[in-house]
Amino acid sequence: MYQLFIFFFLLSITVFSQNVNQLDSEGLRQGKWKKSYENGSIRYEGFFKDDIPVGIFTYYYPSSEVSIEKEFFHSGSAAAAHFFYKSGALKASGLYVNELKDSTWNYFNPDSILIGIEQYKEGNLHGISKTFYDTGEIYEVKRWKEGVEHGEWKQFYVDGSLKMKCFLLNGKRDGIFLFHYPNGKLNIKGDYESDEKIGNWMYYNEDSKLDTVINFLRDSL
Repeated sequence: MYQLFIFFFLLSITVFSQNVNQLDSEGLRQGKWKKSYENGSIRYEGFFKDDIPVGIFTYYYPSSEVSIEKEFFHSGSAAAAHFFYKSGALKASGLYVNELKDSTWNYFNPDSILIGIEQYKEGNLHGISKTFYDTGEIYEVKRWKEGVEHGEWKQFYVDGSLKMKCFLLNGKRDGIFLFHYPNGKLNIKGDYESDEKIGNWMYYNEDSKLDTVINFLRDSL
């Protein structure tokens, strides 16, 4: 009886192993797939149907900790992704569409504090990006258009007060520029045109008194 049990146990292992990494008669991946690193540890595992990834795929560090989980849907064209530190803490999460970043992505430090938010469209930054201090307070807000900085750009001190404000036009500073002291008072005021300083730039001391004025002449060439 014991020998019969061992026989069926070994047979089940053999059948199971034969059902991994299978191609059908047309060369399409079917069923469970698993790949390994050179050291023998698992690199990734997941399921295919007619060569299309289905459900959850799990990716591992060479030291065997989970590094990424992707859950595929919409016939494999989209995937919700979660990236992890070796500790198991969430590192980043977001959506892939046709293998390109899309919609909103969130980023976390090893202490699980949100440190970044980015909006994507077809793999390009598009919309708003936010960067946070490691302690969680907002540091920067920037706008993007198809991968290029475009629109209002602000930076903040850790207490939330405004540090800097300017505008970006197709990746270049354009328009009014303001820079504040940590106490909220104005430090610098001037204008940009195509990323170059123009006109009168005014510099104030911490008592809000005008200290220096520098005139930047336009390039006549």
